[in-house]
Amino acid sequence: MFLKNSEPITVALDGTGGDRGSEGIVGAVRFAFAMYPALKLIIYGPSSLQEALIKSRADAERYDFVLAPQAIPQDEEPRRVLKYHSRSAMAQALQAVKDGRAHAMISGGGTGPLVALSRHILGITGHVRPALCARMPVGPGRFAMMLDLGANATATASDLYGFARLGAAASEYVIEISSPRLALLNIGTEQGKGPEVIRKARDLIGSDPRLNFMGFIEPNRIFSGDADIIVTDGFTGNIALKAAEGVAGIYTSVSGVKRFFSRFSHPDWLIPWQYNGSLLLGVKGIVIKSHGAAGNEAMAIAMVEAARAASCNLGVMLSSSPLIKPAGAAKLS
Repeated sequence: MFLKNSEPITVALDGTGGDRGSEGIVGAVRFAFAMYPALKLIIYGPSSLQEALIKSRADAERYDFVLAPQAIPQDEEPRRVLKYHSRSAMAQALQAVKDGRAHAMISGGGTGPLVALSRHILGITGHVRPALCARMPVGPGRFAMMLDLGANATATASDLYGFARLGAAASEYVIEISSPRLALLNIGTEQGKGPEVIRKARDLIGSDPRLNFMGFIEPNRIFSGDADIIVTDGFTGNIALKAAEGVAGIYTSVSGVKRFFSRFSHPDWLIPWQYNGSLLLGVKGIVIKSHGAAGNEAMAIAMVEAARAASCNLGVMLSSSPLIKPAGAAKLS
């Protein structure tokens, strides 16, 4: 069920996350308001951010500000996050989703704290470990999706099978494909390649008739369009994503005449900031992880992504999907 385009969508924003401070948040808010007219925000952050928003003359009727100066260190341990940061901006933004005051939340803070608090405050869907998922461009107007991108440093074969089901359940929204081709990231395509956990995951995924499993895919084919969903563990997925961003960044960092000619070999659809914002699939609510170093446009894109996900009730769609349950599992009463 889609919300009407004219119906306001409220996104809770962690105003303490990210590397650029108030400057990055304020510019992004103004861009997001221009891009998505139905967007409203609840912004959690320090008084300095509130002052910066007032000075910027951002439309005050489209946001509420809640004073929440506590920020969580990027590398804070999950145990300490849950014990000492219950009143942080990140936690309060998540609580707004839990309480129904916001349709979705977004943060540029640390992945570990965000995943820990999301699981604790919102809870998980079924018995699937949450995973970060993002769209990957594979051509003009064409996308694949990849997960996990950092929510879980390690994963069992059962976890990878769960990620595959999460991805398939979300594919109609994320990449607008209802029967996606699914592949498992590996160092080769041969049946005997890769560690035991990958081969066990292949067997689990391949035995589920609901999944259109294509087998293994190698890293050099991530952007080829050979698969619609690419499944991997969070450690490997995060490395692959950052390596791709680094290569794309080479083209945009050159200057002078080299910058002019680089455009011929670097198509506009590969510019990374256009795809900022990873969905944390598998929790009972819509959570978007923005890149910590995201610029104004990229952060605004993530805010719009949160609103879009809310507009189609993605959380309800996933929680009710039969794919969340393993094949052959008893139906929930």
